[in-house]
Amino acid sequence: MMSEKTMYSAENITALKWPDAIRKRPGMYIGSTTVNGFVNMWKRMMTSLLQDRKSSKVVLELINKKSGRLEFENVSDSITEQWMILNSDQYHSELIEIMAFTVLSHSFYVSFWDESEAPVLIQLYEKGLLKTEQRTQKNINCKKVIIDFELDETIWAEDFEWKENYIRHELKNFAYLHKNTSFEIKYPIDGKDCNMIYHFKNGLEDQLEIEKLNGLGGSYFETVVENTINDFSIELAFGFRNYSVDAPYIKSYVNDHFTPENGSHVTGVLKGLTYGVMKYFQKHALTQEYKISEKGIEEILMAAINIRMKNPNFSGCVRNKLANSEIIEPIANHISTLLFEKMEKENDLTQRLIYKFKI
Repeated sequence: MMSEKTMYSAENITALKWPDAIRKRPGMYIGSTTVNGFVNMWKRMMTSLLQDRKSSKVVLELINKKSGRLEFENVSDSITEQWMILNSDQYHSELIEIMAFTVLSHSFYVSFWDESEAPVLIQLYEKGLLKTEQRTQKNINCKKVIIDFELDETIWAEDFEWKENYIRHELKNFAYLHKNTSFEIKYPIDGKDCNMIYHFKNGLEDQLEIEKLNGLGGSYFETVVENTINDFSIELAFGFRNYSVDAPYIKSYVNDHFTPENGSHVTGVLKGLTYGVMKYFQKHALTQEYKISEKGIEEILMAAINIRMKNPNFSGCVRNKLANSEIIEPIANHISTLLFEKMEKENDLTQRLIYKFKI
């Protein structure tokens, strides 16, 4: 038996190289080789392209058990070199999901189209390896990107299937985060073609509106925030419920990734709303009559927030909770000022809000 010292010596460790680093450990990159892993990979890839290139329409077509097509239409910016060469020699961390996509596919065929509906560049990958000529051009102008893929059956689970209802659900939630883009999904069902389109032109505001119609009830002080603070951007929609509940409705995201345990971005919002109400109490000498707390705010809050930032930190390996404490104060300051100014202008709604905190 090897001793512990020998077992972990440099001589006994084999570093996996491209593309085996991904093919032998796909779970490290996409979570699992089920449809859940595919959706996680696909959503992160869409985030990368939509954030940098901007596309007004995305189409996902499920063709058979393990193949499909992705189309990004009306691309508004040029395609840079790192999108043209998706291999280890041109590694870019922000493109790791699409690089994993090429590696975990038996074939991955990406084409770039110009305004004349003619392809200006075609790249073919097989199990992550580029099979067409490598371009040296730094960027190209194109209006559409099409990806035809066939997943590698030796990698993906034997019982892999698309589970269209789940994919539609995830696509709908993703669409709330990109109000300037429509998303279409196509797939066959019982021998017939089915397609659905999701486009929420008001973004997270639409998400809250739908949840209210689903039974959350009315709200007031409805507010939308879209701003860049320091080196991150924030999109926030919130309102106060007509009644208190034990389980608040708060949906939080970081770079489009759902954070079910919330984290520092939500902490910043709760502190900001609390500070805003407290500032009103202090100005109008109401601190002896009213008592405000973050918990009290949370009980009547309904909110959806998406933070876009570079290199977010998470607590835990599953990225359920944002841990960037440096964003708490900037968010809190921005939200507190916004709410205080609204309270000063809208007295009827303000009285309705502060009544809940009367001692």
